[in-house]
Amino acid sequence: MSSGNAPPLDRLVKALTSTISLKIVMAVTGIAGAGFVIFHMLGNLQMFLGREAYNTYAEFMQNLGELKWVARLGLLGILFGHVSTAVLLVQRNTAARPEGYYTQKRKRTSVAAVYMAQLGIVLLLFIIYHILHFTGGMIHTDLGYELVEMGPNGARRDLYTHVINSFSNPLIALTYVAANLALALHLAHGATSMFKTIGFGVGRWKVPVEAIGPAFGVIVGLGNISMPIAVLTGVIGAN
Repeated sequence: MSSGNAPPLDRLVKALTSTISLKIVMAVTGIAGAGFVIFHMLGNLQMFLGREAYNTYAEFMQNLGELKWVARLGLLGILFGHVSTAVLLVQRNTAARPEGYYTQKRKRTSVAAVYMAQLGIVLLLFIIYHILHFTGGMIHTDLGYELVEMGPNGARRDLYTHVINSFSNPLIALTYVAANLALALHLAHGATSMFKTIGFGVGRWKVPVEAIGPAFGVIVGLGNISMPIAVLTGVIGAN
């Protein structure tokens, strides 16, 4: 039976699981994820403003109530969509390309482009670690997850001290630095690829699009690693 005579549902499934559709899902979930990364980084950079500013920000986020859980479910959906489409695309690319392709590819593409899948795995493991550490308080339980302080509206979690205690541990701090360097590399290639997928990689857009990814990766990388490094070097302390 030709594709034109296939049942409508079969044609719909085929269209939704086509390579171009998967790449679009990758791009859309990547853009959404990048937006969260920026928001998360800007919030965390308030560590440099001191305990009051950071704990007020953390209190605001904790008091979002149901909206917070809607956001978390949305992020989980974005992560699932991004990871699942990535797995499918890697499988298809591996099956479609001849032996020796990857040796040739390494000669003409960036490190980030060649190792995107591996970087993705590292980041997925780091996300799990990060949630267990700061969100759930299920690991490093001796570093202050349960600490509270008195704020303008009553008792609230002292996340500032928890972060200080955590990043004062060189192993934890360097783990976050390494993971965020991996994130920077992933974004450096991924951001450019996203714009190419939606049609901005040719003509007058080619040069700007090629620069967007590396610039975005550098900004996010420097912003995120600045916090553990600042704590580890004493620039930020328990004031």
